[in-house]
Amino acid sequence: MFDFGDNTCAKAVEKMDAIIQLTRRAKEPEAPPRKKRKGADGDAHSSYPGYQYATLAAEVRQHYEDLHDWDSRRPLVTKRKACHPGRFDSYRLRLVQNFALTCSGGGMSLADQEKLFNLLDAWDRTQPGQPVDAGHFLGIRDTFGTKTSFQDALRDDIDDAVEDEGWLKADLEEGGESYPVIFRPAMEVALARMRVASKIRLWSGGDRPAPPTNKREEPMDGDAFRNWEAEVVNDNDENSFVLGLHAFSDASRVSESGGTFLGGDGVLVRAGQDRGRVHSFRAVGDLLLTRRLCYSSILRFYC
Repeated sequence: MFDFGDNTCAKAVEKMDAIIQLTRRAKEPEAPPRKKRKGADGDAHSSYPGYQYATLAAEVRQHYEDLHDWDSRRPLVTKRKACHPGRFDSYRLRLVQNFALTCSGGGMSLADQEKLFNLLDAWDRTQPGQPVDAGHFLGIRDTFGTKTSFQDALRDDIDDAVEDEGWLKADLEEGGESYPVIFRPAMEVALARMRVASKIRLWSGGDRPAPPTNKREEPMDGDAFRNWEAEVVNDNDENSFVLGLHAFSDASRVSESGGTFLGGDGVLVRAGQDRGRVHSFRAVGDLLLTRRLCYSSILRFYC
């Protein structure tokens, strides 16, 4: 094992400097020496032509030293006040630290770190106000004996949610090419949304159709919708209304958010409503299971 002192590098540099100084030779000026010129600081600066060095390595080193890059050096990071490193001082805590810093290759964002802390806080049964149920004192292996059973359980719940929400797939042919599409029946989704909606707006004017407008704050402001709405009510009765569907393209959604689609066998990918991010049904089970796809469908419905 090599044992270096704190000043080993400094001594090596001193020796190299001494060798270079012994082997360098002053350059012969190509023209008569000029008068000393004053610099920006008012001091006189010599126009001495410099030295010739015995090796190319010495020439290169002197070139970069003349640039004074080293003079602008500074620490890469600045420690926060009251910095206290080393608190991940146990095997379990080091596992958490390693996961947080290496997850997905680049580690977790600050928001994800907060989620991880909340998860571990609840898992340790120390989160204030958390409910106590039959599994409160059970460990992970009391329910899932292996990694595979854990992964299968996640997949089963996600598949059940997708099936329960009525998601379908089909292959559409266009120009001799076959394209897989993922969808839900529009009418069924619209009626389901209307059943659970806390507020339903049937007409553009609230309780009746509104005249055309130059505003473009929502889909009901468009000329196409309002003209069609007026025709439907005139042809039927005042209780008639138009169910307006506002559709958007996954391609434009992904392009806007800067995201990309994820591939893979059995993976369902779409652009989600949450800040324009791209989600995979298998990768983001919590979004699917908690929202049940009601607020992030391929179609948005305005009733």
